[in-house]
Amino acid sequence: MKHKHILIDNKVEIVEDRDDAVWAMDVDYKLTAFNTSFGDRLSKAGWGKPERGMDLHPVYQSAYFFNPCSKGCAQALDRYPTTSKHTFEENGELTVHEFSFQPFMNNFGEVIGCCIWQKDISQVVKNTHRLQESERRYREAQEITVFGHWNWDIREDKISWSNQLFRIFEQEPGKFDATFDALMKIIHPEDRDGFVEDVQDSIKKNRMHDVIHRIVLDNGNIRYVHQKGRPFYDENGKPYRMAGTTQDVTKDVLANQQIVEQNHELQNFVRIISHNLRGPISNVLMLSKIYEWGKDPMNDDIVKKIEHTTEALDQTIKDLHLSLSLKSADREKFREVHLKDVMKDVDGLLSEEITKYKATIRTDFTKMDLVFGAKSYVVNIFYNLILNAINYAKEGIPAIISINTEELVDSILIRFTDNGIGMELTPEKERKIFDMYGRLSGATEGKGFGLYLVKTQVEAMDGKIEVQSEKDVGTTFTLIFPKNHIT
Repeated sequence: MKHKHILIDNKVEIVEDRDDAVWAMDVDYKLTAFNTSFGDRLSKAGWGKPERGMDLHPVYQSAYFFNPCSKGCAQALDRYPTTSKHTFEENGELTVHEFSFQPFMNNFGEVIGCCIWQKDISQVVKNTHRLQESERRYREAQEITVFGHWNWDIREDKISWSNQLFRIFEQEPGKFDATFDALMKIIHPEDRDGFVEDVQDSIKKNRMHDVIHRIVLDNGNIRYVHQKGRPFYDENGKPYRMAGTTQDVTKDVLANQQIVEQNHELQNFVRIISHNLRGPISNVLMLSKIYEWGKDPMNDDIVKKIEHTTEALDQTIKDLHLSLSLKSADREKFREVHLKDVMKDVDGLLSEEITKYKATIRTDFTKMDLVFGAKSYVVNIFYNLILNAINYAKEGIPAIISINTEELVDSILIRFTDNGIGMELTPEKERKIFDMYGRLSGATEGKGFGLYLVKTQVEAMDGKIEVQSEKDVGTTFTLIFPKNHIT
């Protein structure tokens, strides 16, 4: 921005600025100096071009833009510098202007005039409002999600907390001296070593600090908090601060603990019930084997129905046992599994079905050929998904099944895509097909236990399964496994 200075008789210096209006007057409100922007403002207000010596009284009284000047100039002439903000409507938009009124004096200290500086601060005000609104929303988000943020000056050992963080720890701002040692006293004694180890490891390896631990409040109550943060380093590679967030996850942790306890109770209940039923079921099946068939058709029919019902019940109990055994998998036995080796086993298991139904299986494991888990699980997952695609092929059109992998930053994707009958997949149907005995349709035989086993085994290996399907087009199952165990 270019500036120039205009020096007039009474030594008042006016700054020429293309945006800000600047002008001066004497004690009789006569204009003594002005810049171009003032002239533009005066002309816009309907007063034509400014001239030195013109009376500013009527301008201040009648021109809406200059209206704030009457009071400001009066105070300045009374030796009181002042600044005021005023809002105007210009071109259909509200604008905010700041007026500064400064008295100027002669060599004897007598007030001989006033200098006025007008600035359009609309953008500054808007930015301030945006910042205030952003801060308000951030505070609301912290309150809703029960999390606060923190900053730790490692060199000075000073920790700054947001107001929400003080509320989580039930400490009073201004009275609690937040230091690392003070924080350690709040952390549950059994969790302190793990917390310190994670912080030190984060700083040493320049990785995210991510840990859930307990804190003990002043009243003795215990809360669970999730700490996340990252270290920052100076130009010499030395850590000088950490920053992050803390979220109160007490409700989630307690709810998960309750779910785990309920699952344990349910599993024990299933084991007890199945154990108590296996004896009577075996007896009934044995009686059906020694029953003398052919003597009484009516009795034969009744015994046959009893036998079928008992066999179904026996298989249900076996399915429950299998499901429980999968969910309590021994993760220490998990290893890296090569998908090419898995496909060799699956090809052998399904060779008859593939030949009979002329199915085609295309695989592409070039991007990733490894998953971490139990090979028997992966074989069963591939077996059921491929068999599912064969069973749900279109009538008269052999199944074409494509299996490919994709490597992401922290996960491995395996996609099974077929050209089968597909379905209109609503969220409710998507949930049901993975339920025990859930089925895609009633068009084929089978109990629908296969997809339940697939989901159970995928989750046992810390993965998840998703499905997309379109009627008369086909279905895609996507398996997502974590990559953290792959070397």
